[in-house]
Amino acid sequence: MRLKSHHVAPLLASSVKSRPLRALPWLLQHRNASTSTAPSTSTASPERIAVLGGGIAGLSSAYFLSKEFPNAKIVLFEAGKRTGGWLSSKRVQVGQGGETVLFESGPRTLRNATATAGLIQELGLVDQVIYTKRSEPGAQNRFLYYPDQLNRLPTGRPSLADLLSLWRTGMLAGVFGIITEPLQTQRPKSLTDETIGSFLTRRIDQRIADNIVSAGIHGIYAGDIWQLSAKTLLGLAWQLEGRYGSALGGYVWMQGESPRPEDVTLVHPFDLEVSKAMNEEIDIDADFMRNLGEASMFSFRNGLQSFVYALQEATEANGNVQIRTETPIQSLAAAEGKQGIDIIHGPEASSSTETFDLAISTLRDDVVTPYVTVMTVNLYYTNPNLLPVQGFGYLIPRSIPFEQNPERALGVIFDSSAIKGQDTASGTKLTVMLGGHWWDGWDEYPSEAEAIEMAQSVVRRHLRITEEAKVSFANLAKDCIPQYTVGYSDRLRTFAENLVREFDGRLRVVGAQFNGVGVNDCIAGAWHVARGCRGNGWKGKSCGLERAMDTREWVVAGRSEMRYMNRMAGLGTQTGADSRGDGGV
Repeated sequence: MRLKSHHVAPLLASSVKSRPLRALPWLLQHRNASTSTAPSTSTASPERIAVLGGGIAGLSSAYFLSKEFPNAKIVLFEAGKRTGGWLSSKRVQVGQGGETVLFESGPRTLRNATATAGLIQELGLVDQVIYTKRSEPGAQNRFLYYPDQLNRLPTGRPSLADLLSLWRTGMLAGVFGIITEPLQTQRPKSLTDETIGSFLTRRIDQRIADNIVSAGIHGIYAGDIWQLSAKTLLGLAWQLEGRYGSALGGYVWMQGESPRPEDVTLVHPFDLEVSKAMNEEIDIDADFMRNLGEASMFSFRNGLQSFVYALQEATEANGNVQIRTETPIQSLAAAEGKQGIDIIHGPEASSSTETFDLAISTLRDDVVTPYVTVMTVNLYYTNPNLLPVQGFGYLIPRSIPFEQNPERALGVIFDSSAIKGQDTASGTKLTVMLGGHWWDGWDEYPSEAEAIEMAQSVVRRHLRITEEAKVSFANLAKDCIPQYTVGYSDRLRTFAENLVREFDGRLRVVGAQFNGVGVNDCIAGAWHVARGCRGNGWKGKSCGLERAMDTREWVVAGRSEMRYMNRMAGLGTQTGADSRGDGGV
């Protein structure tokens, strides 16, 4: 359930434990106490590459790099017992006849994205994909809870009846601010960023921010609109105001002055170039593209973790990748002369050092973003008729009174309605999301038993489900979603400049903290970083954050330029440069 399909959804981050990158140079004093393997210095291809973190970003990076450099030795380090990060699927037997139900504790669905579609095809998983078509209730029906009831959000052009129904609830209070938005004063040039809440209050009305937009942000980032960056997350509207003095008025003006026969948008030149590169280099089967084009979202018969299993198997099958689980990264630093990178790994008491020509890191840095913690609770009821409505689920805005949401839930996913084809048992399956920014500053979190009771309390109050769940699981994802707070773009640019200066191009970063919080964003980021290493590119001064360092102004482009076009069938879908929005409610 999203207000903007190009934003991204929750529950994806590396599970690797590490010190922040900004604190890593202290490693150099330890080098002589450990074993070390010297890197290559003159070959066209790197001999040794390290990938730090085994989440979807790290695993995808290792896969793409193994194809770019088949003769290189690639080592992936993962602190946990398995790869895949927050992608976790569990199949549970619930019936005496062997009937099963599939539970997802992290992301559960994906949206069209070129790099992801290409990877699925390469892995031979196309026949395992299950689609939620745009005409199905799981795509058509998405709800907000306000103030004490479910309200269906219109799809496509809303009817007068739809608008009147929402108006009566009070949820649309302030909506006429959209009409007067072009009359508002343009922001001062000295304002370089502001919160989403501040931007919408200044341009439209605070009630729209609190009653509607905050719910969408809960479903994507589990975040607070009064902390997150408008410049980053409302990029198009921010750029339109900066160029035309108005977001809505600027959009209309831009269409009128464009000679193109199609709708146009503003886009960063870097994103336009990535879109073009994907069109040129990724060839997707026409039937697969047609199915994706007809779907609102998709998953796999055995859950998203089956995607991870296939990716790991294919990566190791390439023959030049070694995956080391339960091997945390202690620190890393540029090797002497910046001809490589030294990495200390393993338990602190028995760590060792290795030197690599190149490292791709998914490790987090606390200076760039804070993180939020989310608890997901899976509930299964044998009664298949418990939901009052069919659809994908509902989100809860920040304006809901405490007595209607004392558990601090973010939203509820109607899994049994949203995704068909994963379960062999009938029943009602739900996922309740708790916490996020509501838990900022907490030192302790609910236990599994407490979380399950909290989740059942939410569905009793909101959905009138009074039965006890037959199967229930709670999963605490601590520090799982990076928060792009005000000033994020400036911090990221400074971080990128420091990486280039310190590591001279031998360390590159990818992942949710840098590319977007969705699965698609991480895969697209991994594809682009590996592509940037191609040939002698790995010897360049890149850090993987060229987009953050690119100061070119946004340009007007046709919307078709940001879509993948199948060269034989003429079918289009979004590219990884504008595909955010997978993984959450």
